[in-house]
Amino acid sequence: MKQVLTPEDINCLEEKLKAASPAPWKVVEEENVETAWVSPDIDGNPVALFDYRSGEQNKADAHFVVYSRNYMSVLISEIKTLRRRILELIQSNNVEVQRRMDLQTELSELKKLMQDANESK
Repeated sequence: MKQVLTPEDINCLEEKLKAASPAPWKVVEEENVETAWVSPDIDGNPVALFDYRSGEQNKADAHFVVYSRNYMSVLISEIKTLRRRILELIQSNNVEVQRRMDLQTELSELKKLMQDANESK
C-alpha cells in the first residue's frame, strides 16, 4: 500500500469522486437484519449491498463507505491546502536562509575591511 499520495493519485481520486453518485450517502439498515445498503440521499436507490459477513461487520463496513464518500471531497481539499501551505513555508524559509547568507557575507566583508583599515594605521 502506498504511503504517500502523489498529485496524480489526488487527481485520480477526484475523478473517481466526480464519477460516483452524488453525496451525501446514507446507510439503510434494520436492527435485526444482517445486511446493510448504501444509498445516496437524492433518490433512495441503493448503490451497494453489504451481505457477506456478520450483520455487525456488514453495517460497520457500510458506515465506513458512507463516511468515506461523504468526506472525500473535504479530505482532498485539506490535502491540497496543506501541501500549498507547506510549499509556501518552504519558499519563505528559503528566502530567509538566503537573506541570512547574504548578511553573513556582508558581515565578513565588513570585518575584512575593518581589519585592513586597522592594519594600515
